[in-house]
Amino acid sequence: MSYIDDNDIKKSYYDILEISPSSTDSEIKIAYREKLLSTHPDKQSNPTSTTTSSSSSEIEVIKDAYRTLIDPILRKTYDESLLKSIQRQGFNVTGEGLDIYDLNDFDMNEQSDDSLIWYKDCPRCHSLKSICLTETDLEEHGTEDGIGGYNIIVQCSSCSLWIKVTYEESIDEDD
Repeated sequence: MSYIDDNDIKKSYYDILEISPSSTDSEIKIAYREKLLSTHPDKQSNPTSTTTSSSSSEIEVIKDAYRTLIDPILRKTYDESLLKSIQRQGFNVTGEGLDIYDLNDFDMNEQSDDSLIWYKDCPRCHSLKSICLTETDLEEHGTEDGIGGYNIIVQCSSCSLWIKVTYEESIDEDD
């Protein structure tokens, strides 16, 4: 895979509640209630004993996530341990220290299904088109940079090099 996949690391409490780390207390409460309602066994169509037991354990995780994120002290401690855990796994979440490239530095090709794909030769191992991004990668895995653009961290498919790619959302002229 050319980007950090959510399945490669354990889900964070933010992922469980489907919120961002910058969410407010009221956003956390709303997400918590929605998640509980969507997970509750009584709300499931065709509940079985397996569904009920897995829902029960999932509800406990949701409750733990809420208790931790709603308490400012627990949340700060959790955020610090989450960052350290991710760093121990070798992921550089912020992209600090990585070489930075703009998406405009990549070659772009239109696929037969009209989707776009961007390629770049690896600056380290020189493997051709070994750094690749799709529109889906950019839409689903890019993070806001705080100044109107986006970042995504991507790995060469031939070596261990990770780079940070910056880009801006394009505005359709048809709108």
